[in-house]
Amino acid sequence: MRVRYVLYLLLIISVFAVDAQRKKDQDTSALISQPGRVEFNIFDFTMQYDIINGEDNGLLVYLETEDRTDEGYNWTFNLLDTTLNQVWTRIFPIPFDTYLTGTEYHDGKYYLLFNASRYRNEDLLLIELDAQFGEIRSIEINTVFPIQLTFFEVIDDNILLSGYTNFRPVLLTFNLNVQKPRVVPGFYDNKSDIIDIVIDDESHMFTVIQSEKMINNRYTMRAKTFTSEGDLIQNNIITPGEKKNLVDGASTSFYGGFQYVAGTYSKKPSQYSRGLYLTKFVNGRQQFVKYHDYADLNNFFGYMNSRREQRIKERIERKKEKGKKPKFSYRLLVHDIIQRGDEYLMIAEAYYPRYSSYSSPGSYGSYNNSYTSYNPSFMGYKYTHAIVVAFDRNGNIIWDNSFGVDDIETYSLEEFVAVSQFDDKTVLMYLEENTIRSKVVQGNEIYEGMTFNPVKLAYEADEVKSRDPAIEGLKNWYGNVMYAYGEQRIQNDEGEGGRTSRKVFYINKITYNLGQEPN
Repeated sequence: MRVRYVLYLLLIISVFAVDAQRKKDQDTSALISQPGRVEFNIFDFTMQYDIINGEDNGLLVYLETEDRTDEGYNWTFNLLDTTLNQVWTRIFPIPFDTYLTGTEYHDGKYYLLFNASRYRNEDLLLIELDAQFGEIRSIEINTVFPIQLTFFEVIDDNILLSGYTNFRPVLLTFNLNVQKPRVVPGFYDNKSDIIDIVIDDESHMFTVIQSEKMINNRYTMRAKTFTSEGDLIQNNIITPGEKKNLVDGASTSFYGGFQYVAGTYSKKPSQYSRGLYLTKFVNGRQQFVKYHDYADLNNFFGYMNSRREQRIKERIERKKEKGKKPKFSYRLLVHDIIQRGDEYLMIAEAYYPRYSSYSSPGSYGSYNNSYTSYNPSFMGYKYTHAIVVAFDRNGNIIWDNSFGVDDIETYSLEEFVAVSQFDDKTVLMYLEENTIRSKVVQGNEIYEGMTFNPVKLAYEADEVKSRDPAIEGLKNWYGNVMYAYGEQRIQNDEGEGGRTSRKVFYINKITYNLGQEPN
């Protein structure tokens, strides 16, 4: 028994040693630099910082404090410039009963939207902060009827509010100058859902993407484009064809009568998709809709190890030789479409929900007449990989590539992979376990393979002891610059910075220098 126990310990130690060696042997990228870092001290568990991205106007870091005033709890707002130096700090009280529902940045101003009451969903409070002078304005909004918000956007002098009332979708505009709400007609329908709102600041228009149920119980996508005031310009609905169900969609901006919508599709009403589609509209008329199965992509399975990828490709070829169509089912979270020259890039992240079945004894009410029930418990979403696919103007695939996403599990669906463009190269990057994971693709080819760069710390003797995985991420900032953020507990035995131990909320600036040669 003792020998078996010793062998078990040796096995555990060897597994940890192999894992440690694997992490040590991971490649780092010489193309990634981290030219700046800022830290905010965390003194207790109630302190939770967050960020509003103001692009080249900097980052607004905000925090709800426990300092009480007659008007509410004090919130602190710190504006950082693009070098992560502090520009100004403001303290402003927010009423006690409010709770934050959304944040936005637009045209030099930061916005925080609060529900003014936990019991009245029609009463909202908007806080506006001016980036240049730090001036703060509060605006009370009454939507007339209660609304469960799902989208909050800003365009020109208008606030866009979307959500549900009586379980039906609604869209409102609120002009910041007149300060009156307006219901945008055409959305109060129990057969559709608003799945995205695309803002085009240059043309002063926005597009609403709707998932709409058809008479055959399958779903299609509708793209409605409006002026910033909410006046309808174009109403495009996709005719998907027989036995096609459109799962989701994203659109390009409406420009010169042209508009593209892309997303994923299935054969039956399902969240699991079989492939991708792209459709083109010209002056409200559908020109085409083209479908591409996942099996037809060159690098969709490139995130797997080479042996597994090869087995899948061989299986695909065997089925094609027999005249059969290979079928693969995935759930994809689709990003906005990026136009790059004559290419339209679609980025999406593959994931699947995880459940844990557990048994619990029960009874039908009589003695010794029991049963065992199995109750699936939702354990969050597991991400597997991201894909980037380039379409031409005719809906054909020019190239595709993939990027493995490991270790990410979350209870809410959100975009984890940040994407930026450098000429004909595409950088994919995300943050996990204090490590920046990246890959650079050039069409179907890999320009730089997967690399792992530790988040740069403030001092040489700093050592990360723990982190909060729920507060960690990497986002696009401005141009091709990104920023990483999170919470860390850091030990510094030499006492650099005046302390041997500290807990901080950090922000690191990240740049990718593609003028150099890759490793």
